[in-house]
Amino acid sequence: MKNLFIIFLSLILTNILSDQTMKIPIVPTPKLVKSLDGEFLLKDNLIISVLASKEDNTYSIELIQKTFKDFHDINSRIAGDGDIQISYIGLEEQDHIINNLCDEGYLLRISNNKIELKANTPKGIYYAAMSLVQMLEKAEGKLPAIEIIDWPDMKIRGISDDISRGQVSNLENFKKIITHIARYKMNTYMPYMEDMLVFEKYPTIGKDRGALTKSEVKEIIDFAKKNFVEVIPIFQTLGHYENILSQEEFLKYAEFPGAASLNVSNDSTYVFLENLLKEVFALFPSEYFHMGADESWDVGLGKSKKLMDETNIAVVHANHYKKVYNICKKYNKKVMMYGDILLDHPEILTLIPKDIIIVDWHYGAENDYPSTKIIRDAGFNYLVSPAAWNFVSTFPVNIISLPNIKYIIKSGLENESLGMINSNWGDYGAETFKEFILYNYAWSAQCSWNYSQGDLSKFTNDYFYDFFGTDDNRLSQIYETLSNPLNQIIWHEVWRHPLLKFKEPVWWEPKLSKAGRISWNDFTLPKIKEDLENLKSTVRKNSDQFELLQYILELNNWYKLKLETQFHLRDVSSGKSVPNLNDLSTMIDDNLKQLILLKQEYRRLWLRYYKEANLNMIEDKFDRLISYFQEIKENLLSQNLINFDPLLESKWIYLKDNEPTYPSKAEFTTSFELNSKPKEAYLQLLGDSYVQLFINGKFVDKVYARRSLSLLAEYKRIKFIDITSFLVGGRNSINVMAENFNSNNQAGFNLIVSIKSSDKEIIIISDDSNVSFAKWYGRKSVSDPWGKVVSKPYPFEVIAPNFKTKRTSWIER
Repeated sequence: MKNLFIIFLSLILTNILSDQTMKIPIVPTPKLVKSLDGEFLLKDNLIISVLASKEDNTYSIELIQKTFKDFHDINSRIAGDGDIQISYIGLEEQDHIINNLCDEGYLLRISNNKIELKANTPKGIYYAAMSLVQMLEKAEGKLPAIEIIDWPDMKIRGISDDISRGQVSNLENFKKIITHIARYKMNTYMPYMEDMLVFEKYPTIGKDRGALTKSEVKEIIDFAKKNFVEVIPIFQTLGHYENILSQEEFLKYAEFPGAASLNVSNDSTYVFLENLLKEVFALFPSEYFHMGADESWDVGLGKSKKLMDETNIAVVHANHYKKVYNICKKYNKKVMMYGDILLDHPEILTLIPKDIIIVDWHYGAENDYPSTKIIRDAGFNYLVSPAAWNFVSTFPVNIISLPNIKYIIKSGLENESLGMINSNWGDYGAETFKEFILYNYAWSAQCSWNYSQGDLSKFTNDYFYDFFGTDDNRLSQIYETLSNPLNQIIWHEVWRHPLLKFKEPVWWEPKLSKAGRISWNDFTLPKIKEDLENLKSTVRKNSDQFELLQYILELNNWYKLKLETQFHLRDVSSGKSVPNLNDLSTMIDDNLKQLILLKQEYRRLWLRYYKEANLNMIEDKFDRLISYFQEIKENLLSQNLINFDPLLESKWIYLKDNEPTYPSKAEFTTSFELNSKPKEAYLQLLGDSYVQLFINGKFVDKVYARRSLSLLAEYKRIKFIDITSFLVGGRNSINVMAENFNSNNQAGFNLIVSIKSSDKEIIIISDDSNVSFAKWYGRKSVSDPWGKVVSKPYPFEVIAPNFKTKRTSWIER
């Protein structure tokens, strides 16, 4: 009924004011703007009269006063009948339509001698103030006489902010993000936290990761409340637990060793969960709690397989959701959860409570999202959730993000969605500066507040005018140029070993040769550099953004050099050309110099916005690439570059049954003789996916972390171990116990050992060859005889380690 009234209201007001409307650069675009006669002259010593509750509107008043002072050097004070009046819409209001605006709607009327802000609530007054503030910042001595009547299309409008995979904002930056979304009339901020809270009961969770403390959470919530933004925590309750479950202390709660999902078959899991949730609930006073629960692909593959066999995947998930739901209800929380698993297994929609609010996330650019109708028809309230697309490339993938935002909101509006949450993600370390997606946040604010007037071109110009405080279309053109897929770089390509083949373009990239990309960069990027230099002195706000943009240009310029160097290296390593050692060595040196500078500048920029925690993981990426170039140069100068392969020489070893399958559990062994106890010995171990290492019958270590979106967990996929103390002069044995819980169920491993004596180095590798120094055998169980092993390709490229420098392998993405 309320939605019908809003549509009716919009139609009436559009008919009344259609011949009198005017365009003003306010974001989001107000629903209705009526031009009045005259103008309001800005003058000193303005009087603000507050007919509404002064206490409830203090912050809005402060923002108005600050804007007058900062932008026009105008003083103002609160008194009786004044130039600016702030009041609630009451019975005296003659316009019945205005009187029936929703809680977030407002009236802003500017006439010759008065500015009026009217609303039903302090939040409505705040949104009126945001529109007035934007107008004041652009005004030159006067404001046009106008009347704005405005209200939102959607009830909930906000963002989710991934702080679990790399970037954790400092308090100043958290406040900047909240200020930004509130300025554009968004009312919800959802921090996404996997292990990013300091827990009293479990102090090792989030340790040294920048996890939020109680005082930090309180400061964020208090600041958000002043800006009428509700902070709703997203804390996972099933999947994406790899950061926690990769800690030995919590392995007992895992579906299997290395799982990213909790074990739903054990009651102790729910004791653990409730202990965590009690602390989360105590920190976040919102009536809502987002229980996550997306991408729980490991459920049923390990300890809960028996439950799966007794029922099915939908029932197992639904029963878990209900247990978490009951915990939440015990603490009076309204539950939200992601909807992907529900849509994969629609039976779940018939098995869970109907008051759960489903967050329907889809990140592709489509013109229609049918899931919105499915969820509505199933009887659930829901939110649509697009993405800011900051998780794969050095600059946001706006060619996908912008239409994704627009059209999923359209589908949501057509199917009675409660609102929209725009997601950002920090997959694999979160290298992309979040400051670049403030634009995407604002676009989602526009579409969720006033979809019908969401013209992207107009919005973009209005937004950058508002963001930088100068009206210059070169600002939007900079973003447009950097958003062109031909000017974007995939982060995995940045860090990729220079001697590897170029990867095929991802699905949204144009199929253009690397040479063509270099030429396009040369054609388009110099203009940005020139514009940035010319615009630097004209912007009135957010000038720090220029340093970030300049960094992207420098990164692009270096990447061109990397590609050009790779062209030469490829020809040399394949034997196609005779190298000019001096020229190629110089190119490598130039790469090294630029990478060192880029690393230093990246650190400086990171620390401006984020906590230092987790920066080391990105700096490791720089250092790893630097080491690759250094190693290439050493091989070049020693003329060992021809046919040089940077990948592991050790093979991935498996046991094959008599049938054409590979067992999910197997043991492998080898033995070898040493003349004496070694001076030094290091072993590198990788598993597919859970392996335990024994040397001479003694347990050494294990690997169980698996490929995921977590860079923290990625470090644990490879063990580089000093095994000197485990080896003896004489016969030595190495045993590997392997188990695989994945759906393909193929247990295997990869191993390489460097053993140094006083006069030589012995290398032992996992191999199925009969001529290896140490021959490998395998069996399914202790009752089986040892048999032959086989090697097979691993689905991902693995860079060989450097035992000389103690650089471990790295698994390419």
